[in-house]
Amino acid sequence: MLLELYIKNLALIDEARVQFGRGLNILTGETGAGKTVVVSAVNLLLGSRADVSLVRRDSDRAEVQGIFLIPPGLREKDERISDLVEDSDQLIIHRIISTDGKNKCYVNDRMVTVGMLSEIGKHLIDLHGQHEHQTLFKTSSHIDYLDKYGGRDLLILRGKFQEKSKMLRQLKDELEKLRNSERELLSKKDLLSFQVNEIDRANLALGEDAELMQERDILRNAEKIYSAVSQAIDLLSGDSNAVPATELIARAVSGLKSIFGIDSSLDELTERLNGFLIEIEDCVSSLHKYGSRLDFPPDRLQEVEDRLALIALLKKKYGSTIEDILAYRNTAFSELQMCDISGEKAVELERMIISCEEELAALAQELSRKRKEVGRQFEKEVIKELYDLNMPNAEFKVLFTRELDNEGLLINGERLKVFPYGIDKVEFLISANKGEPVAPLAKIASGGEISRVMLALKIVLADADEVPTLIFDEVDAGIGGKTATAVGKKMSILSRKHQVLSVTHLPQIASFADKHFSVSKREVENRTITEVEELLYRDQVNEIARLLSGDESLNVSLLHAEELILEAKRNKGELVSERAN
Repeated sequence: MLLELYIKNLALIDEARVQFGRGLNILTGETGAGKTVVVSAVNLLLGSRADVSLVRRDSDRAEVQGIFLIPPGLREKDERISDLVEDSDQLIIHRIISTDGKNKCYVNDRMVTVGMLSEIGKHLIDLHGQHEHQTLFKTSSHIDYLDKYGGRDLLILRGKFQEKSKMLRQLKDELEKLRNSERELLSKKDLLSFQVNEIDRANLALGEDAELMQERDILRNAEKIYSAVSQAIDLLSGDSNAVPATELIARAVSGLKSIFGIDSSLDELTERLNGFLIEIEDCVSSLHKYGSRLDFPPDRLQEVEDRLALIALLKKKYGSTIEDILAYRNTAFSELQMCDISGEKAVELERMIISCEEELAALAQELSRKRKEVGRQFEKEVIKELYDLNMPNAEFKVLFTRELDNEGLLINGERLKVFPYGIDKVEFLISANKGEPVAPLAKIASGGEISRVMLALKIVLADADEVPTLIFDEVDAGIGGKTATAVGKKMSILSRKHQVLSVTHLPQIASFADKHFSVSKREVENRTITEVEELLYRDQVNEIARLLSGDESLNVSLLHAEELILEAKRNKGELVSERAN
């Protein structure tokens, strides 16, 4: 709800602060007084284009500020608003238009873009001007209005459809990804099979290459190794002509032991030599064992060379180490398995998609059936409201259409396009005069007809329309008399569930005001300024008298004005026993 509007240096308005109330807020004034400036100010708060020509002459900038009471649930619907308002239940929008083009927008003292202002404004005010394309004139919004009018049961069913539709899209996306992956795998399946088989045939073992290289070195030096081992055995304890080293050391130890105990320093050397003797005898034993194991098959070196060549080839193809080769093999094998697994999974996904489509088709048909029932009731209510608004011959239709789609949902033998809200497209059609065919709302030519149709729809959709404030900018053009009274009464009814602001020139409508504001011009120091003033009862009577006759001083006009106000109060159920002074 718009609590307060502050305007400074905008067109003819020097400075004005208007505090609106709940219910019906009426703005009246003479032609050219500046009523549209107030509406323009609100439009600026809603993110409309800023024209520097709006800046008051001799000023370098204009300012508009609006204080809004945040409607329930709005924080949950728009995270941006939730971030901006924090713990407050008010939203303060401030717009500055500078002649140098440096315009600024603020929401609760935080700078925002005009685009963001426009998005926020959609939740706060719905402004209806005679020549503007309004929300109800946009065909895309009709199904949302109808479903909200249908109430909780219809919205729950629509929600189930949307959830099931989302599930179907996810299943189809998963199947498509699986098929793309499968196509890629199948294209290289033969290569993967060859690679896995090639690595498996090699029967590689970790560390095998290092062992083979060591064996190859031994085999390449077989003769040198055999000769060196044999010579070492002979020299240490063998059958060579020379006395073996072990025997020479044994003699030396025996001689030294004969003087053991005489000189302790010699005793230590004797022990050391005896240790050497034992160590050498152990080395000789080990050399004998090593020599006994020496076996150099004539073909073994070639076998080792071939094996190392194979490993080198595999390393060149699949990795720098045997560990890398085996890891590559496991990855390739997993991809091969995926070909078979993905086939099975694709079959399961296809089964799930068929089942989901059947459930979605059932939901779509049920949603469509209920929606058409609601549509018939909606038609009746709108026609009733139009009749009350002196359009007795009006016809109103809710048109349901569907679109064929080769990839759509199979229903009764046809493939139908699936929209986020079902399989139906909805459009409101109207014929204002007898004998004329129904046509889209946007094609209504008469301004008076537009205003009454808009009002009728707004009243019927009062519960469904969540925008808290509605502004009607002289949409009463082209009507008068009983019709004007009917429009005023309907606006009053609408204001029970919405805050309504209306710019009007009709006294019948103005008489229904819960708050009445006068917009007037006067000259101050050779400058024309526009003022906005809230009217008390006596001033309201005078203003309505002016609207009736152009002269607020005529007694007959004053009496008529008072009667209009009293009749309006009776229509609103506000019976009064005496006239306020």
